[in-house]
Amino acid sequence: MKKYDYYQPRTVNEALHLMDDLGDGARYIAGGTDLIVRIKQKVMQPDALISLQGIDSLKGFQVNEQASIGSMTLFRDIERSKELRKSCPALVEAVTVLANPQVRNVGTPGGNISNAAPSADCAPPLLVMEAVLTVEGPGGERRIPIEDFFIGPGKTCMDSTEILTRILVPGIRKGTGTVFLKVGRVSQDIAIANAAALLVMEGQKCRKCRIAAGAVAPVPLRLKKVEKLLEDRIVDKELMDEAARLASKEVQPITDVRSTEEYRRHISGVLVKKAIQQAMEQVQ
Repeated sequence: MKKYDYYQPRTVNEALHLMDDLGDGARYIAGGTDLIVRIKQKVMQPDALISLQGIDSLKGFQVNEQASIGSMTLFRDIERSKELRKSCPALVEAVTVLANPQVRNVGTPGGNISNAAPSADCAPPLLVMEAVLTVEGPGGERRIPIEDFFIGPGKTCMDSTEILTRILVPGIRKGTGTVFLKVGRVSQDIAIANAAALLVMEGQKCRKCRIAAGAVAPVPLRLKKVEKLLEDRIVDKELMDEAARLASKEVQPITDVRSTEEYRRHISGVLVKKAIQQAMEQVQ
């Protein structure tokens, strides 16, 4: 494995200055659960790594009208939080089934999102909750709706010099139910397909619907045709069956070592139907 320099800044500004000084050969590193694997596999060979682990301002969370989650907050802390389980239940569900306890003890949502893997488990729940990402770079701070963040496999709209600092999740209104579901070859595997749902219900009528899926397109995506189908309609078995059929057509899967395109289409429909049903059961 190629040798590289390793830096441990204590502030975001220090990290940004380091990146400016080191240039194109440097990379930010969060928990390292993905990046170090890529380096060992020689997929990438950086000259320097700038660790974000020592930046306290990127850690922790606050829950008020919205949840503000630091990008370097450990998955394990999110998993154990009663406040986040109440305000961001689908995200906590996703984190709980992400990889294994060893990974969750070092992994972070900022790294999971910034890697822009189509199968990223944090992405679907944040998409349905319409999260906004705070990004800081040499030009200052900007906020990006998560739906606009992913532009391709492994690619985001962030510049290489920018740092994802916080994840802002709107509060859940009364009458809302959310859920996250995942299918993998084994329990700790990367998703063959995953899905999240958020429904705002008025009795049996759906007033707002957000559905997202991962590992079934070049980027995690909202299934807007399914959302439109459900909104302002009574949700019954026939409508859920129709939503499942539509979801299997709306996704854009590929065949790879984990699964076939055909199976991913089928299981996406199954997951979406199940997610809608379970989200309705979770309405609070």
